Amino acid sequence: MYDIVTLEKKWIKGLSVRTTNEMEQTKERKIAPLWQQFFAQQLHGGQAPVIGLYSDYEKDEHGSYLFTAGQFVDQQLEQVIEIPASTYAKFRTRKGPIEEVVLETWQQIWTWDERHYRTYTGDFEWYDERSLDPKEAQIDIYIAVDEKMLAKTNSIS
Repeated sequence: MYDIVTLEKKWIKGLSVRTTNEMEQTKERKIAPLWQQFFAQQLHGGQAPVIGLYSDYEKDEHGSYLFTAGQFVDQQLEQVIEIPASTYAKFRTRKGPIEEVVLETWQQIWTWDERHYRTYTGDFEWYDERSLDPKEAQIDIYIAVDEKMLAKTNSIS
């Protein structure tokens, strides 16, 4: 269902908006229009990967968070957002319509047995060449987790 990976600190630059999961289920949603603005302004320069970062969580998936559509930058510049070094549970979507497979995978994450090990320090969606066709896309979603707690659970099972 998921792989455990450890990643070094990275930075991304892009467009950001504050929202909630509740708001994203309404006509007032902010993430889809932000993606449209990001691609309309060609901020990705036609290059992959493109990152959808969830950070600055108010508390957990029930509170507000900052969503950023962006790309990795090599060094720390002004107006960038840090993705902290962390251990992540990496989920891969099935292939299908992009909005459908992303939402479906997030729903799995929200009901995932080990979700209480989430750290809410920065989770992100990784869009690369597998997501170029929005009708047949596949992406990876990285969820920051507490490695020590997850290791205890995995050694028991």
